[in-house]
Amino acid sequence: MLTMEKRQIAAIRIKKRKRNNRLHWVHPILTKRVEFVAFYTLLPKLRQHEDKFSNYFRMSTTSFDELHLKLNDSIQRQDTFMRECIQPVQMYLASGCSFVDLHYTFLLGVSTISKIVRGVCCAIWSVLRLECIPEPDKDKWKSIAQKFETRANFPNCIGAVDGKHVRIVHHLNSMHINYKEYSSLVLMAVADADYRFVYANIGSYGKDCDSNVFQKCQLWRSIVNGTMDIRVSLI
Repeated sequence: MLTMEKRQIAAIRIKKRKRNNRLHWVHPILTKRVEFVAFYTLLPKLRQHEDKFSNYFRMSTTSFDELHLKLNDSIQRQDTFMRECIQPVQMYLASGCSFVDLHYTFLLGVSTISKIVRGVCCAIWSVLRLECIPEPDKDKWKSIAQKFETRANFPNCIGAVDGKHVRIVHHLNSMHINYKEYSSLVLMAVADADYRFVYANIGSYGKDCDSNVFQKCQLWRSIVNGTMDIRVSLI
C-alpha cells in the first residue's frame, strides 16, 4: 500500500512539472521588440516634437540625454540593452504605470522590467544623490532662511517639511498600515523656498505620524546633538 501511495505521489509531481513547463523560453511577441517597441518606433518621432516628448517622459530631450549620459556606466554594467533601460523607468516614475502596462508598451518581460526599474533607480540615487541633494553647509542654510523670510515672511526658517505615503503591498497586522487603512512607506522631505528638496528620509512605517517620522530621522538627530552646520540664530 505504501508503495502504491508513493507511486501516486510521484505521478502527481510529474504531472505538475509537465503542467508548469513553459511553452516558450522567450515568448514570440517579445522577440519582435525591434519591430514594434516604443523605443524604436515612437522615440524618434517624439524627439521631433519637444512638447510631446516632455509630456510623454516628463522631461525635455536635453534632460533625458543628460540623464542617460550620467547613468551610462552604471547601467551598462547591469544589462546588455543599456540604451533601452531609462525609457521604461521614466514611464514608470512619471506615470505610475504598472509593470504589466510597461510589459506591453516595451515588449519586455514583467520580471525583466522589475529588475530594470530597481537597477536604474539605484543607479539614479547612487550617481545623482550628491549632485541633486547635496548636504547643505551653513552658507546654504543661511541663503534658504533669507529666501523664506523675503518671500513668505517666515524668519529663521530653513525648510518646509512634509510627508507622502507611498503605497506598498498590503500586509495584515503590519506596522505599515496607515490611518487610511492601506500599507505604505513614508517619504518625508524638506524643501527650500524654491520648492527644491534639500533633505529626504524614506522608509518610515506608514502608521507613524509626521512628528514621529521627523523625530526619528537623521536631520532631527543632527539638530539635537548640534552636528548640523547651521547658525544658532537660525533655529
